[in-house]
Amino acid sequence: MEELNLKALLADESFINYCKGYPAQDVAKWENWLQDHAQYRKDVEEQKRIVQALTYHAAVTTVEDHYLRLKEQIAKKNKKTDTRFRISPWLKIAASLLLIGSLSYLILRQSFLSEPDNHKQSVVIPGEDKALLTLADGSTISLDEVAVGTLALEGGVRVEKTKSGQLIYSVSESESSNKNASNTITTPKGGQYRLTLPDGSKAWLNASSTLHYPLHFEHNERRVKMTGEVYFEIAKMEKRQHGRVERIPFYVETAHQEIQVLGTHFNVNSYPDEPGIVTTLLEGSVRVTSSLNGESILLRPGQQSFLDKQLVVSTADVEQQVAWTAGDFVFKSEPLTSILRKVSRWYDVDIVCPPHLGKLKFDGIVSRSQPLTAIMDMVEITGKAKLKLIERRIIVTD
Repeated sequence: MEELNLKALLADESFINYCKGYPAQDVAKWENWLQDHAQYRKDVEEQKRIVQALTYHAAVTTVEDHYLRLKEQIAKKNKKTDTRFRISPWLKIAASLLLIGSLSYLILRQSFLSEPDNHKQSVVIPGEDKALLTLADGSTISLDEVAVGTLALEGGVRVEKTKSGQLIYSVSESESSNKNASNTITTPKGGQYRLTLPDGSKAWLNASSTLHYPLHFEHNERRVKMTGEVYFEIAKMEKRQHGRVERIPFYVETAHQEIQVLGTHFNVNSYPDEPGIVTTLLEGSVRVTSSLNGESILLRPGQQSFLDKQLVVSTADVEQQVAWTAGDFVFKSEPLTSILRKVSRWYDVDIVCPPHLGKLKFDGIVSRSQPLTAIMDMVEITGKAKLKLIERRIIVTD
């Protein structure tokens, strides 16, 4: 009988990196292996989530702690592992992962189901692509309910919904148009949406967000207004003036700041229930100006600004800030209150959390396509807090 080395699995740096989703070479290493062994993909992905919950539940927990915890859980189930055939190192790791995940998953679920008042058997599904489009004439269109194709034609601007669920504006300057007309797209709790603006710029709206924009931008500038969280990829536009070619700036307005852009990728988090406005720059350069005191700073790629009463610049954890655009939650030493605010918006649930528990910090990676219980399990496995789901309300207790 060959004993699987569970400790080696949890100490395998490349596998841990694969669970985290970075660096790219370790992710590619595992993905390439899965391409050659496609029959294991579904099981491996499921077990990867289990290992993430076990491995990244607290910054102070060591690999040894995880190993001892896992051995204890397996011992309780009195399971025996029998591997009487020889397998390659990669297949051995995959087999180990399947066994670990299967046992730990059964243990976790049994522990939760043994307390009927814990999750109440409620199933809260994740958010999806849905939004409300308000046209220039005040009429509204529920984007998740309409069919693919042309939705509206307003003064030379065609609004279309694509097969992938995106909204695209096409401008025909040859047609008469109302230069002052504008549209607004609004995502509810549990919603997100992507669109291409009339100038070709792209915007991704997270849950509980709005974006207000004109159907025709001015010749000297482009300006939009937003609330919530939006990721932008701004199209470069130029004009010829006094014999020189100049870029047409793009401005993003929030409640307390203005961002001037020439052509770049960046994320803006301006939810009113967050401590401040966070602007994260991925590419290009942006100038952030506070409307509270006129303070202005220039961001470089990899930097972010935080605006509360003053503007503060720091190095950004870009992956964490824009993980939502790739369909993930990434928590790195993040307070429970911050995690639960994101959970509330994406799963459309209410939160009740005592202040002392809200200060607890957690690490983890969870797909936004997973049900709410995936995040609840991640928190509960640490033993630091208990989460009860009653209808659409999460109650956090000691």
